Amino acid sequence: MDGHCRRESRLRLTSVVYGFVLCALLPSGCTAAGSPAQWPDWSDFAGRFVQADGRVIDLTFEQKSTSEGQSYGLFFALVGNDRSRFDAILKWTSDNLAAGQLGDRLPAWLWGLRADGRWGIKDENPASDADVWLAYTLLEAGRLWRAPAYTDMGRRLLNQVRLHEVGDAGAAGPVLLPGSVGFALEHGRFRVDPSYLPGFVFQYLWTADAAGPWKSIWDGYLRMAPLVFAAGVAPDLFVVDSAGKVSADSESAPSGSYDAIRVYLWAGMAGENSRDLVKLLAKYAVLVRTLGAPPEKVDPRTGMVTSSGYSPTGYSGAVLPFLTALGDRPTVAIQQERVRAALESAARGVATNYYDRALILFGKGWLDGQYRFDPNGRLEPKWGP
Repeated sequence: MDGHCRRESRLRLTSVVYGFVLCALLPSGCTAAGSPAQWPDWSDFAGRFVQADGRVIDLTFEQKSTSEGQSYGLFFALVGNDRSRFDAILKWTSDNLAAGQLGDRLPAWLWGLRADGRWGIKDENPASDADVWLAYTLLEAGRLWRAPAYTDMGRRLLNQVRLHEVGDAGAAGPVLLPGSVGFALEHGRFRVDPSYLPGFVFQYLWTADAAGPWKSIWDGYLRMAPLVFAAGVAPDLFVVDSAGKVSADSESAPSGSYDAIRVYLWAGMAGENSRDLVKLLAKYAVLVRTLGAPPEKVDPRTGMVTSSGYSPTGYSGAVLPFLTALGDRPTVAIQQERVRAALESAARGVATNYYDRALILFGKGWLDGQYRFDPNGRLEPKWGP
C-alpha cells in the first residue's frame, strides 16, 4: 500500500442497496445537477480514464484502480461541476473499495486483477492521502452543491481517518500515517509521507472539525519542515521519532520522486498557508530551471539529481503552481510548453498514463483558473456555488 513503493514500481464486492440509498438521499438522485463547466481537460481525462460506472483506471499499469485515483477523480468532478460523474465515482469507490460502507469504513487502496484471476481488492490497507482527499471533497461538495448527504459522509470518513490513520509521535505531536498498517515502526518511530499533507486541506479541516487533530498535525509538520527539507528538496518519506527527531527513510533508499513531486504542487497552490514551505523547497526550482524540466528523482539528503535525465510530463504540470508562487515566469512558460506538447500528443492517440495526466490536471487546471483555494482552504471553482 506504500505510496512510495507503488510509484517506484512505475507506475467485487457490490452493494445495490447502498447505491439505492445514496441516490435516494442525494438531491440530484444520482443525476447531473447541471451540465459540467467548460473544462475540456477534465472532459478528456474522464473520457480516457473514467469508466461509465465511475471506476478511475490506471491504464498503463495492469488496469488497476486505486483509492488515490478515485479521490482525485471525485475532486476533479467537483471542480468541473460534473455531478453525474461525481456520483458514479463515489458509488464505485464505496461499493468496490469499502463494501458499500464508505464513511463507516476506510476504502482499500488497491483494486485490480488478483492472482486467482478475479477482479477485486488486492490490498485491504487504506491510503490516508486518498482518504483525506475524499473527506475534503465530500465536505466541499456538500457545501457547494448544498447536499447534506455528502457532508455527512465526509464527516464520518474524516472520523475514520482520525481513528485509524493518525499516530502519536510524542514530542513531534500527532502525525498522519500513510496507512493504518505498516508505518508505525519500532522504538516509537513513524514513517511520514509529506505529499499526503496539502496545506489548504488541513487549513480547511481544522476549521471544519476544530476538535480534530488536524491543526496539530499541520503545525507539527511545519516545525519539522526545515529538517525534512534541509537540502531544499522533498523526500517521498521521512522518519520521525517520539523525541521529535527527523531522519531519512530507514525502510528503503531515501528518494524524492513520484510521491514527492506533489509536495511542490500542494505548496504552490496553498498561498500563505505554505509560503514558508515554498521558500524551503526553492532548490528544486533551481534544478528545474537548470535542467529545463523537473528531474525524475533526487536524493533528499543532498539535493542532487539521481536519475538519468528522464522527466515525466506530469512533473511539469505539477510544478506550474510552485514556480508561479516563486515568480519564475520564464520557467513556468517552458513547463507550460512541455505540458501543451504532451497533451497534443495524447490527442493524436499517443499512449498516456493516469498519474501524469492527473498531475497535469491539478497544475494546469489551477494555473488556468479552473479553481482556487481561499485562505481557509475552501474550494473556489470557476463555476461558483
